[in-house]
Amino acid sequence: MRILFVITLSLLLGASIPVEIYSIGRTEISFPQKQNPKPDVEISFVDNRLKVTNATIGSKLEVYSVVGVKVLEIEIKYPSGDYSVNLSKGYYIVRLGETVRKIVIR
Repeated sequence: MRILFVITLSLLLGASIPVEIYSIGRTEISFPQKQNPKPDVEISFVDNRLKVTNATIGSKLEVYSVVGVKVLEIEIKYPSGDYSVNLSKGYYIVRLGETVRKIVIR
């Protein structure tokens, strides 16, 4: 009864007290681990070519202007590759799945 009174009083006053926990049996908790984490998608732009690495086959590579207009869409056929693009000078946003990059064409 005394322990219950001390715990109730400490909860009301906001104080913390050390608590001992006793275990009768052994319980193990395990969390699922990612076996093979997928490497990050890399997107780079050099000489009018978009270079993509570690992409998912069948996903869409989308290029947007800075005002949000989609100017290009390419279906990814290989996990890594180069894609030539014919874009005018300016700033663009490239999206591939959840990966988004900003590029500048000069």
